[in-house]
Amino acid sequence: MEDTATSDTRSENQADRYRMLVEESNDLATIIDTDGTMTYVSPAVTRVLGYDSEELVGNSGYEYVHPDDREKNAEAVEAVLETPDEPQTVEVRFKHADGSWCWIEATMRNRLEDDVIDGILLNSREITERKEQERELRELAGEYEALLNNTEDAIFFVDVDASDGDVTFEFDRISPAYERQTGLTTEEVRGETPRDVFGEQAGAELEANYHRCAKAREPISYQEELEIDEEAHIWQTNLAPVLTDGDVTRLVGITRNVTDRVERERQLRRQKERLDEFASVVSHDLRNPLNVAQGRATILDEQTESEHLDPLLRALDRMEAIVEDTLTLARQGETIDETESVSLTDLVGKCWGTVDTDAATLELTSSSA
Repeated sequence: MEDTATSDTRSENQADRYRMLVEESNDLATIIDTDGTMTYVSPAVTRVLGYDSEELVGNSGYEYVHPDDREKNAEAVEAVLETPDEPQTVEVRFKHADGSWCWIEATMRNRLEDDVIDGILLNSREITERKEQERELRELAGEYEALLNNTEDAIFFVDVDASDGDVTFEFDRISPAYERQTGLTTEEVRGETPRDVFGEQAGAELEANYHRCAKAREPISYQEELEIDEEAHIWQTNLAPVLTDGDVTRLVGITRNVTDRVERERQLRRQKERLDEFASVVSHDLRNPLNVAQGRATILDEQTESEHLDPLLRALDRMEAIVEDTLTLARQGETIDETESVSLTDLVGKCWGTVDTDAATLELTSSSA
C-alpha cells in the first residue's frame, strides 16, 4: 500500500507540472469574479500584454477593455453566469502595457463551483495579426466588389466540382455588367451548368473551354459566339483558374462583347475581297488593251513621223501609271473615304504645266464668293 508521503510527493509533482504548463504557455489564463475583478493572472501576461501579474490582480478587467468592446464583454460574462455549462467566446481589444490596443480572443468557463478556481476562468490568446488579416481581406473584398459592380466588362464565376471523378461546372455569380448585356441574372444561373443556361450545343462548347482551362491550370483566352435573345453575340473571353490546396475549384472569366468589332472586321474582309476582284478586272480588262495600244503606238512611231505620236505615247504611259496606282491601292485594301477642299486655280495651274500647250495660253482669275 502506498504511504501518505509518497502520495503527497506525487501530488506536489503533478501540481508543479500543471503550474509550469500554465506559466510557460503562450495562452493567457485569468480568473475573474462575478463583477469582473481579476483574482489571478498567469505569468504569460508579461509576454502577451507587457504587464506583471501583480499589476492586474485586484483590478477590474473592464477597465482594460476598449470602450467599444465592453458591452459585448459584459454580455459574455452574463451569459456564462446564466448558463454555467456553456462556455462563451468573445473577441475584444485589450490595452497593452505600452498603451496600444491588442485583439484578444477569450473563452470563458464558469468555475464558481470549483473550490480551487472559485470564479470565471478565461483562456485568452492574442489575435491582433489575425484581426489585421481579416480587416485587409474585408477591404480587399470591398475593392473587388466595387470593381465587380462598376466595370463595363462582364465577369462571371464558375464553380468546379471534381469530387466524383467527373468534372462538372456550375455558374455561381455574374456581374451587373454581365446581367445588363445578356439579360440573365445571378439568381437564374446560380447552380446551373453551361448547357442548362445556353443550350446543349453552345453549352458543350463553353464546357470544352472550361475543361481546357482547368486542365492547363493557367489562364486562357478565346472567342465564343452565344445566342442572346435570339441574336448571335460574339464575346472575347479571358478565363483564369482559382486553385485551393492545389486543386482547381473555381474559374473566373472576364468577357467583352466584340460583336460590332467582329462585324467591322468581316465587312473589311468583304471589301478587301471586292477590291481584289476589282484589281483582277482592272489588270485583265484594262491593261491588256492598254499594252496593245502602247505597242502599236511604238511601232507607228518607228515607221512614221508625226507631231501627235509623242503626246500619244506620254498619254498612254500616264494611263499605265494610273492603272498601276489603282492596282496598288486595291491590293492594300484602302478606300477613299475622306475628301478635302483644294484650290481649283492651283490645281488647273499644275495640270497646265504638265501638258504640251504649244501656243495656247491660260488665264487664271480668282474670285471670292
